[in-house]
Amino acid sequence: MDHELHKLQIACAYLFSPIHARDNAFIVSLDRNMIKKAFREKAKLYHPDLHGNETEEMILKRKERFIKIKKSYEYLSQRVHDDRPTDVKQPENKPQKRPVVIAVGGAKGGIGKSLVTANLSVSLSNKGLKTVAVDLDLGGANLHLYLGKTRIKKNINDFFDKKELAISDIMEKTDFGPYLIGGDSGRLGAGNIPFARKLKLLKAIKTIDADCVVIDLGGDTSYNMLDFFLAADQGVVMTTCDPASYLDAYTFIKVALYRKLNRLFGPESDYSGETTGVLKNLIQDMTLPQNGRGVSDMNVFRAKIKQECPSGLGIVNQAISGFFPHIIVNKTNDANAALEPVKRIQQVAKQNLTIDVNHLCNLPFMTDIERSARTLVPWVSTDSNGSFALLLDGLSKTLLSNIIL
Repeated sequence: MDHELHKLQIACAYLFSPIHARDNAFIVSLDRNMIKKAFREKAKLYHPDLHGNETEEMILKRKERFIKIKKSYEYLSQRVHDDRPTDVKQPENKPQKRPVVIAVGGAKGGIGKSLVTANLSVSLSNKGLKTVAVDLDLGGANLHLYLGKTRIKKNINDFFDKKELAISDIMEKTDFGPYLIGGDSGRLGAGNIPFARKLKLLKAIKTIDADCVVIDLGGDTSYNMLDFFLAADQGVVMTTCDPASYLDAYTFIKVALYRKLNRLFGPESDYSGETTGVLKNLIQDMTLPQNGRGVSDMNVFRAKIKQECPSGLGIVNQAISGFFPHIIVNKTNDANAALEPVKRIQQVAKQNLTIDVNHLCNLPFMTDIERSARTLVPWVSTDSNGSFALLLDGLSKTLLSNIIL
């Protein structure tokens, strides 16, 4: 990538959003008024002098972010001549934009996945990104409530049942910014969709006309939930400081990796190479052993692959290295207390699975946030400049920047 273009994209990511930074047409359209307006809006949110009632830690985070925003503003202002940035070529045949898909999952219910999904969707929408929240907790759909909808006109089952409906036909605009694709748990067997329907849904989600799609997953490790999680660009695993919760979080991460390997040669996989029968059988024996005794250590598994199918080692290594889950500790009262479960998950994942687990952030337990779930108003909409909104803002930038910049 051209160095100057890359610098332009980074500046746009800070002043506007990572999605805008990826859009050459947007960069070409920049003028001084757009840049000034964006800077004023960001200054209101991040200037430390406007948030003196917060903790020193939060003020420091705002200050660090504001410095980057100010430098980006100055750089873009200097680069714009005659109200247009120079040296940026718009591609002649621009490919169809695909949304960034973020999945929020975990193996335990009641830990706040739907609440975080709803507020993250609102946070992304507040940045000017067209965002769609999708409820794929197929057996316990309730995301619509967290986005202020007591009833929805159409849902996932309508998309499955009516061939003439596109995925966009079941989207509804909420009062808080994002669009919503609701689930339906009122039908018997709603959580047990056939494989063909699942593939149809996965493909449709990736064609949604949006900047971001945020998926709310059910609290289990069923194949459906794992496949939805693995299909996302970014997978976020939720937990709390409760031992049962963070043990379940690790279990979710482990079985998700196993599922990825098990489906390496499936139609939903990104792998496009040749199918190796010996390798396929070895993976099957490890991830779905008939005797119930699979290999629990990826180093042992790699050694077995190297011995029995050396040509498949690179394929397996690539699949494992491409699995990079994130973790959020929710409902924390003490930031230090959250470090222990995170450290434990990271250590065991590194030792047994040979993967890194990124700790995105801790989200505090706040009575106001819990109350917002009952009033059907996302807390980010109520307090758009508060500490919770700032945490989600940083979280979303991390998730998007890993893909775009």
